[in-house]
Amino acid sequence: MVVVERAKKCLDFAATMHIIHLVVCMCYSGFPTNWLWWLLMLTTMVITAVLGEYLCWRREMREIPLSSVRPVLDV
Repeated sequence: MVVVERAKKCLDFAATMHIIHLVVCMCYSGFPTNWLWWLLMLTTMVITAVLGEYLCWRREMREIPLSSVRPVLDV
């Protein structure tokens, strides 16, 4: 929520972070062939995107605070 700031960007951010994680894992130990690893990455990407969108949406839907000082009208 702090990094992305917009609900529309959450899926892109989650996918980018998981792709970077995949590249780092490939550099460290080769291409992952375990189906459980892929399932975990897909699950965490979905959770990250949905939770991020929800939190950003809540932040975007807050009321905009207006000044509580009322102007004095001289008539």
